[in-house]
Amino acid sequence: MLKLVGLGLGSPEYFTRAALRELEDSDVVYLDTYTGFLDERAVSELRSLLGERLVLAGRRDLEEGSRRLVELAEKEEVSVAVPGDPLIATTHSSLLVEAARRGVSWRVVHGVSVLSAAVSRSGLSAYRFGRTVTVPRRAGAEEYEGIYRTIASNVELGLHTLVLLDTAEGGLTAHEALRSLLEVEASMGSEVLSRSTLITLTRIGLEGEAVVCGDADRVMWSSLPPPPHVLIVPGKLHFAEREFLERVLGCEAPRSRETVSPTAARARSYIEKAREVIGKLEVVVEGGETRRLLELAESYVNDAETFLRSGRSEDALVAVSYAEGIFDALRLLGLVRFEWPRGRGGSFSPREPSR
Repeated sequence: MLKLVGLGLGSPEYFTRAALRELEDSDVVYLDTYTGFLDERAVSELRSLLGERLVLAGRRDLEEGSRRLVELAEKEEVSVAVPGDPLIATTHSSLLVEAARRGVSWRVVHGVSVLSAAVSRSGLSAYRFGRTVTVPRRAGAEEYEGIYRTIASNVELGLHTLVLLDTAEGGLTAHEALRSLLEVEASMGSEVLSRSTLITLTRIGLEGEAVVCGDADRVMWSSLPPPPHVLIVPGKLHFAEREFLERVLGCEAPRSRETVSPTAARARSYIEKAREVIGKLEVVVEGGETRRLLELAESYVNDAETFLRSGRSEDALVAVSYAEGIFDALRLLGLVRFEWPRGRGGSFSPREPSR
């Protein structure tokens, strides 16, 4: 039999009786050392309980060696001990798929996951979270941009974001992850993180647990205990959530600050450029159709400004793009003459090189 056994939040205090019973009844226990975090006390207790039956397993053992592990489970009681809850990581779900394919019986013992513990500890409603993101230890600029865009998309929808930080190689700190995300934000001209109340959760369920809540500057200048760390970026706050942040976490949550998302910043940049073109554009061939199309383009710019003021940034982006299309068509036909402005928020424009 193959058993996936959840060990909880990384300390022996979170070992359940069900988990310990299953491990004791196993012929061999592979301890997952790479998808989650266990403190030294937890590893020491498992060694005392299991002796030579405990095998420290890395990524290669659990992924590349999955077939051999399942083959062993055909003949013996094999447990994979996992920090957190076993089926959160695809590594472990693929083990069950392999077992089912080979007709090997299996069992899952669930444990407390940081996904639920971090959300619970923050005091934010679990029903108001959007897509969760994970920041790898060696994430590059492109990965950070994708992570940032997911956070921004959640915030635009009024949703909170759980940002899990890698636990490998000593763990990624909130300082390191936030610094890289703020660099992405600056390059985009956005203000999602710099205008948000951020929640940093460190060592949840472990000795030295701490929660820091405040703006980006406060988090960056706070002294934090060693990883594991988790970040939460709140979206729109319900009054009960705001009260929890203020009274329980001691956090001053902003009440009426405008958050500029990447989509809004992009729309604003396009609108500014379109307005500048309207002011400088030269009509080469006079005619009723040319004037009518210019008026139509300007009306789209007006609509875009209205949408942006009302918080409909995606609609604003669509409207101003229609205006840009009309301007470009008239220029290609030789009916008007103008140049697109350069160096003003152009980092978003997919056609920027042609301007």
